[in-house]
Parts: sequence; C-alpha cells; structure tokens
Amino acid sequence: MSEEIKELEPLSKKHQRVLDQYLILFNQTKAYQLVYPKATYESARTSAAALFAIPNFSAHLQARLAEVHMSAEEAIKLLSDMARGDIAQIMDVSGMGFSLNMQRAQELGLTKLIKKVKQKTTTHLPKNESDEDREVNELEVELYDAQAAIDKILKIHGKYVDKMELTGKDGAPLQPETMKPSEIAERVAALLKKKDDINSG
Repeated sequence: MSEEIKELEPLSKKHQRVLDQYLILFNQTKAYQLVYPKATYESARTSAAALFAIPNFSAHLQARLAEVHMSAEEAIKLLSDMARGDIAQIMDVSGMGFSLNMQRAQELGLTKLIKKVKQKTTTHLPKNESDEDREVNELEVELYDAQAAIDKILKIHGKYVDKMELTGKDGAPLQPETMKPSEIAERVAALLKKKDDINSG
C-alpha cells in the first residue's frame, strides 16, 4: 500500500460496505440501498451523493480504483507477453507425449497467456477378461492469439492504417450523385426533423 492510502481515516463498517457494493454495481444509489434497505429511493440517492462527496470517502474510492486500474503501459506489456507467448514454456515433453505443467506456468507468470484448457479422459473397457482397462487422456491448450496481439501493438505504434476503398458497380469508380435542389431541400428537412426527434426524446 502507498503512504497516501495509509494516511486515510478508516471508514465505518457500513460506509465500507457501500464502497464495496459500489465497486460491484457502479451505481451509488443502489449500493447505498443495499446497505441501508429502509431508505427510500429518493433518500438513498440524496444520502449516497452526500456520502460520495465526503473527501475521506472519495479518497478511499480513488485508492480502491487505483488498485484495479490497468494503465496503458500495463496493457501494452500484456499484449507483448501474448505476442511472445511460447507454448513450449509450459509443456513437459517426453517420449510418451506431452503434458501441461501448470505449476511451471504459475512460477513463470504465464497463466495469463492461456485462453483455454480442455482435458478429456476416455476409458476403454476390455473386450476380453484377460485384457485391462485402458485410459486415453486428451489435452487441448489454447493460448491467446499472438498474431492478434502483434496487430494491436503495430496499430498502437501507427504501423497500420485502416483504409476503406469504396467502388461503384462492378468495381468502377464511384460517380458523384447529382441531386435536384428540391431533393436536397427534402433531405435537409428530413435530417433536421430527425435531429429534433432525437433531442425531444
């Protein structure tokens, strides 16, 4: 914890619960009502606004948000890890096949690169009494897409520019649309009406 968080005055138990509920719901009034169920909607809204305006409560909220906030640098670092992800780092390979080593993945901090793990065990029953049961284990491991991560990083660095080329019928160049003045007036009136409808709604 930072020095700034240590200097904050502790919240009461109920105020701490309001804060906890807010960080789940991101709705001040609902968070307040869960802790103070007897409060009406209006009184909960007023009381919640007053509570969130108290400097100490607000400071606790900002400190909690800072704990979970992901910076742009952290996001780019995670994308870089995904782009460099190598499944061999978390696999044990032997003459009999390979297996996922989750302990090694945890030790190396690579579990965040795993998108999906699927394991299936099939038991084959013997046809004869002299034979034994046979188990077949299938393991499917999927890492996050390295190519997608590389593409995002290149876009961040301005190496990709999204372009859209529009063409007319059969790939011919687009021809400018010619409109009569009366058609232009009709379209403008329709757009203004739509804007008024949106503003009044």
